Amino acid sequence: MRVYDLGSGQWDIPRLRELLETIIPRNSRFDDYEVEHDFPIIGRKKMLLNARRIDNIGEQPALILIVIEDVTEKE
Repeated sequence: MRVYDLGSGQWDIPRLRELLETIIPRNSRFDDYEVEHDFPIIGRKKMLLNARRIDNIGEQPALILIVIEDVTEKE
């Protein structure tokens, strides 16, 4: 599943999409990308995202591991 499809498209953020789409072809990564968003049920949240490419095994396609940390309460 693509992260852009989660919820009602809440994660379809242009800069996040750009970052994620560079990870697979370039075998790169990113750390501490900040996202602030108003979610319908839980309200406004501030999160840090980290992402890494996970290389394919055999015939499986490469994947991206995304770690999301809610840092809303840390401020």
